[in-house]
Amino acid sequence: MAVFKSFNQLLALGLWGFCILASGLWAAPAHADQTLRVAVVTFPPGGADPRKSVSVFATYTWSPIYEALTTFGEDGTLMPELATSWERASPTSWEFKLREGVTFSNGKPLVAQDIVDNIMGLKQGDGALQPVARQLESITTARALDTRTVLVETAQPNAILPRELSALFILEPEAWRKLGPVEFTRNPVGTGPFKLAKWGDAKIDYVPNALSWRAPKVKALEIREMAESTGRLQALLTGQADIAIGMGPDELPEIEAAGGLLHKRQPHDVISLSLVVEPGKPAADVRVRQALNYAVDKVSITKVILQGFSRPATQGAVEGLLGYDPDLKPYPYDPAKAKSLLKEAGYEKGFTLDAEVIVSSNAGDGPIYQFVANNLAAVNVKLNLITIPTPQMIRIINQGEWKGDAFSQVFGSWPTFEPLRTLRLHSCLWPKPWYCDQRIMPTFKAAMSAPDLEQRAKLTSEVLRFYHDEATAIMLHEIPLLEGVAKRVKNYAPQKGKLNYETIELVD
Repeated sequence: MAVFKSFNQLLALGLWGFCILASGLWAAPAHADQTLRVAVVTFPPGGADPRKSVSVFATYTWSPIYEALTTFGEDGTLMPELATSWERASPTSWEFKLREGVTFSNGKPLVAQDIVDNIMGLKQGDGALQPVARQLESITTARALDTRTVLVETAQPNAILPRELSALFILEPEAWRKLGPVEFTRNPVGTGPFKLAKWGDAKIDYVPNALSWRAPKVKALEIREMAESTGRLQALLTGQADIAIGMGPDELPEIEAAGGLLHKRQPHDVISLSLVVEPGKPAADVRVRQALNYAVDKVSITKVILQGFSRPATQGAVEGLLGYDPDLKPYPYDPAKAKSLLKEAGYEKGFTLDAEVIVSSNAGDGPIYQFVANNLAAVNVKLNLITIPTPQMIRIINQGEWKGDAFSQVFGSWPTFEPLRTLRLHSCLWPKPWYCDQRIMPTFKAAMSAPDLEQRAKLTSEVLRFYHDEATAIMLHEIPLLEGVAKRVKNYAPQKGKLNYETIELVD
């Protein structure tokens, strides 16, 4: 664990330097102004255009302005938001009833045709090219049955359509048509608890939406983009942030010393080093992929580096997600087994593995990757870590621009909180696949078109077991969701993937 200790020593020096820098950049905030300040890892692409991403990072910045038909509670239960109820009208159609008394921030009442316009806008032209459109690709059409009822039709049975629609943030379509995409993102119109005041390069300012059906209790909201966890911590400690997203266990003593708390949410994602499986690469051999998993001591990662705030990953999902297989176990730490498999595959002398990774996004990720490198070195595999920013990683995944043999990849469940959405990226269904095995595709496709949730869950479990056995990635651990919360924050009760901006209070 020498690398881990060395990293902490460097981190301490970095924190000291950052504190000096921060004191010169920011004056102490006037907390009496009742502005809620949140520090996040990154902002979404496209500013306030809610079609541009389905990332949880986007939700932190868009959910103050917009709302979706459905949302999720912290326990993973699907809940009403703009829709109050939904039911299957036929094997390939769903009816959604809208909430009464909802008004856009420009004063226009929400009606069913607004939902139809949002959905159909993603089926044509530029809208069809947006990430949210890919999330809703099963939809063929939508129409308003009356002012409060929307009928959505799909090409095939889709048991999770109500879950998928949690990713569709509803914008005011008349304003969208009038202003156009560019101007609309400067003056967005939604039904959320806040309105956008200014979207800057590193700070977004919001003001309350007096017309919202869930108006906030604070007088303003400010969200800052701070890629480094050290920066988010110092912002919290110096009063520049009331909530800091993406903290790690190491920050607990300092946060508590300042009177705050480290809030732990239920994990919903798994972190891995996804392997680029192409002919000629060592990872093309399943024995090599399995060996890499046996070579990594995941128990030490979770117990020592993450201080018990996590547990080793068993599959590309966590407990509570649709289709999670409780019988799957993590690959045990067995360097001897790893060496034996590498020898069988013809790599007894080892090889070099170049991995592009993001650091400071999740708890402990920097020292974890260094620890993985040490583990792999013990079985003659040299892991070269290439640090890249989040936007570059998004391009790698979407466009197949990986330059190495592996990359840090989240098996995420957002926004549907079921595994197939992310597993689709690891399959032949992805336009730029890094792993494609036709043997699993019939089961995969059957799961996606299953007529009900029970059948979908059963087939999803089969897919998860296949990926576990094929070792398509070095599965590391479940990602702990930790937020630093200042002592003046009251009623902090985030939903799954969202903050409860409208019910948070500030007490000095």
